[in-house]
Amino acid sequence: MLSAPDFEGPIRILSDLHLAHPGCRVGDVAGLRPVFEGARTLLFNGDTFELRKAGLAEGALAQRAALEALCAELGARPIFMTGNHDPEISGHHHFDLRGGLVFLTHGDILYEDVSPWSKLIADMRVVLEEVRAEYPAGYLDDLELRLKAAKRIAAETRVRKACRPGGLANLKTVLMESWPPGRPMKILATWLRSPHVAHALRDKFRPDARFIIYGHTHCARIHRKRGKFAINTGAFMPMSKSLAVDLDGEKLTVREVAGSGGEFRLGRERGAWDLGDP
Repeated sequence: MLSAPDFEGPIRILSDLHLAHPGCRVGDVAGLRPVFEGARTLLFNGDTFELRKAGLAEGALAQRAALEALCAELGARPIFMTGNHDPEISGHHHFDLRGGLVFLTHGDILYEDVSPWSKLIADMRVVLEEVRAEYPAGYLDDLELRLKAAKRIAAETRVRKACRPGGLANLKTVLMESWPPGRPMKILATWLRSPHVAHALRDKFRPDARFIIYGHTHCARIHRKRGKFAINTGAFMPMSKSLAVDLDGEKLTVREVAGSGGEFRLGRERGAWDLGDP
């Protein structure tokens, strides 16, 4: 099992690429070259590949091969962490970075039912009840069990087909994700609530950490509470923005990821902190 001290810096953290999903804004992994350049370790914090949608796994494996080839060319080491769309891609569910000041996890443990806004929430809750019956009553208070349960719920939930690829894939994805009519309000409520849930999760499991970095909800933002920070790195999907987090020495920097025409680059700085400061 890898430990955080094994990572060579600079470390760059991204999440929720959803490669191989028809609605993913990354058509060709080569378009991410400017985003990867300069990093020695690339931490992909879950949902990097679309492995749970029916018919997309083969394309996801091809995208993984292309991504790994690009990383090798740039001299960067890719580390894949699990999300709820690729729950079995590795055994890495979280990392404690910079002496425990930074807690990194995908974010699917924010909610016991993983994705309360999902169209598959009824199916997820069926698996959740099975988990509750098999796990100890206090499993949510154990980080490793909580992570294991979230991955199991994701892996065992029935999947549905994604929209077909093509020129209107982004629009079709938006329309599909907006149905039924009440779903956008559920997503908005999750966006508003998730930073507070993330702060609570960090305080519960990593009370000495100054930062929790997560994705999952596709809402890129930096939220400060009592001098600590919850950073959501967003997603590479329609209607979503994305952020990259760099750890270089004792400095943590958050920058926007800008993209157009399939080409992406690091953009405006959104925040920077010296981890050596008290």
